[in-house]
Amino acid sequence: MGLAGWALEAPQTKLLLRGVAVTKIGHYEAAWIPGLDHEIDVDESLAVGFRWLAEAERTHGGRGIIVMYAKLMMRNRPLLGRAAGRWDFVSPRSRSQSGLPGGRGPVLAIWPPNDQTLELAEQLAFGSAMCVISGSNYDISPWVRRTGARGLVEGFSTTDAPDLPEDVKESLDHMLSFGGHNSFLGAGAKEDAIRRLREIARRRDRPTREAIEEHLRASVETDGDGAQRAGKWYAEILEGKRHLDYRRRTI
Repeated sequence: MGLAGWALEAPQTKLLLRGVAVTKIGHYEAAWIPGLDHEIDVDESLAVGFRWLAEAERTHGGRGIIVMYAKLMMRNRPLLGRAAGRWDFVSPRSRSQSGLPGGRGPVLAIWPPNDQTLELAEQLAFGSAMCVISGSNYDISPWVRRTGARGLVEGFSTTDAPDLPEDVKESLDHMLSFGGHNSFLGAGAKEDAIRRLREIARRRDRPTREAIEEHLRASVETDGDGAQRAGKWYAEILEGKRHLDYRRRTI
């Protein structure tokens, strides 16, 4: 099915489909499309994504892949069922994902509900291109800002990044450099993270957990699990909880 097969009548919305996103950050080109939490028709949003995927195949080569939280979600809408006849559907819970190496072709992530689904899409998009259709109850704004993803539908935007004081950013960057590569679980990494997060929590202008996690997720030095773990520790510190090292001593 060609690009025209996914066309929908949508005179109220100007589609920015001039090819694949031009901003290349890291190892794939990035784009995003408003979805379930936006005032846009669901089928229209999906059609933009499928048109992008068809063009990205021609631009980058390879066969496109669609990533969703569960493969059975392809039954949720007729357009998804039609797409299943052309592209492979992969999910974090799918056994077939082990046979799909990165660099295979462009990836369309539809309604990712968590970090795991988004990170799977990123792994598969390595060396190619990736587009995300936003879902509900999961904010893709940090990913959009981190990758410089281009919006493909005019009139929609993501939320602004939370502002952090420069000395807080510097402390978090040192924390990332020391233990981010192992998600803050290596030798001394938890202790360093807890001490830095406790110091940040003592500030009168202390940032929110969301702001802390946002900064950590934007780094290439840790993954979603690391950012979430540090955010959880920070929230527990704000609640007055004490943390133990691996010898059961108070940090």
